[in-house]
Amino acid sequence: MQEAPEFVGAAACGGCHEAELAAWRGSHHDLAMQPASEPGAVLGDFADASLEHFGTTSRFFIRDGAFRVETDNAAGELQVFPLVHAFGVAPLQQYLVELPGGRLQALPLAWDTRDESEGGQRWFHLYPAERIGPDDALHWTGREQNWNYMCAECHSTGLQKNYSLDSDSFGTTWAEVDVACEACHGPGSAHVAQARRDDFSSTRGLLVDLDDAGRAVWLMDGETGIAARSEAPMRPPGQPEACGR
Repeated sequence: MQEAPEFVGAAACGGCHEAELAAWRGSHHDLAMQPASEPGAVLGDFADASLEHFGTTSRFFIRDGAFRVETDNAAGELQVFPLVHAFGVAPLQQYLVELPGGRLQALPLAWDTRDESEGGQRWFHLYPAERIGPDDALHWTGREQNWNYMCAECHSTGLQKNYSLDSDSFGTTWAEVDVACEACHGPGSAHVAQARRDDFSSTRGLLVDLDDAGRAVWLMDGETGIAARSEAPMRPPGQPEACGR
């Protein structure tokens, strides 16, 4: 019985695809999610900055070498939370904190990473015109702002939510914290093995085939200005399924 392919990591892909790996480094995919402890990952102003929103003043500061936010908790009381991850990079960056049950929650306080001349370099609330209290379904401590449930799959590679109904908790894992090669191409161990043998199969050992064009070309209609495919696709397109979400 053939073993299921496993995730091997971007570094293994870069052994053959050096140019692609270099282009990916520092891209929005690479920076989709980063540990807050990683140098340069956190872009916001944590020099004891503050933001007032409907009577709640949140503070951003560094203590004991860690980035921290003081803001309202699930009971509506001020509490200090250490950041665990920076989420995204442009034009804004959000931050994740960990709550009980393995839950990572996205704070509603985001940093505008644009240049100051464009109106950036400032803190802002994601719901600037309305109060989102702890009794609101959209409060940052609730399910609708839960990273494991709402955000994780598109920001990391090989993600498994690992939700336990019995304990109402998550044991979420990932192969890579960011959006790396295998997020779109699928687990690459079989591909790497074939490359090392210099003996590729028709699918090159990859579970996801992103070649949606095949032999088809797109022909422009001069009257309508709309392009049409020269032949109908024979299978559901792989690119939207892999990346469109």
